[in-house]
Amino acid sequence: MLAEGQSVDVEAFWGAGFLQGRYRPGAISWTWPEVVRPLLTRATRLLDMGTGEGGVLAGLAPLPPVTIAYEEWPPTIPAARDTLRPLRVHLVQTLGSLENVGHPGIDDRPALPFAASAFDVVLSRHEAFDPADVARITRAGGVFLTQQVGSDEAASVRSLFDLPIDAPVWDARVAVSQLESAGWRIADVREERTLSEFTDIGALIAYVRSLPWAYPDLDVHRALPRLRRLHDQSRVRPIPAVSHRFLVRAHR
Repeated sequence: MLAEGQSVDVEAFWGAGFLQGRYRPGAISWTWPEVVRPLLTRATRLLDMGTGEGGVLAGLAPLPPVTIAYEEWPPTIPAARDTLRPLRVHLVQTLGSLENVGHPGIDDRPALPFAASAFDVVLSRHEAFDPADVARITRAGGVFLTQQVGSDEAASVRSLFDLPIDAPVWDARVAVSQLESAGWRIADVREERTLSEFTDIGALIAYVRSLPWAYPDLDVHRALPRLRRLHDQSRVRPIPAVSHRFLVRAHR
């Protein structure tokens, strides 16, 4: 199982979708389509930040007449193009924003390549965002909706390996503070922490390899004793962790 987890092509498969039921994120009380679709009824110009392979955006169809998506990660671009082209979505490959925490006073990335006031609605599902730059590209009266993975999720997985938990806090409170500082008016905030599970250590190793920035200090060989204990545990019950999700809707 360890060898299987180490052999998964995590560049070709973004996120945890390739684990085929062996990573089970906890359910939250809202769904992305149910919170997004009411925002699209009168929108004519939509931006989807960090669209990934495009499937989540495609699932929101019918889309506004002008819908643009961008993606930074090259391996997912072909899949996104194939998924979104039939829906007449314009796909842009560009750098996204730096992470929202952990880079104080440092931002060497260019602004997003879109004109001021270009969009009625901007969506960011699990994508970093620059609150001021998003405000720049959103028209007055427009809406920004983001769903994020909170820092307690990585902390719970780090604890499985007895790794130190010293990453900056990323939760709804921090996101709201960042948005309000950039002039946004907050309309809705939701945050939940639920139980997630790994059925085996192969799934666990594949998961952490797909998110290397959260576990840069993990040495699998040094972690072997801990992995053996987790493997023995998984024969009796799944390996528990935390799913941490929060959602913020803000208006210009």
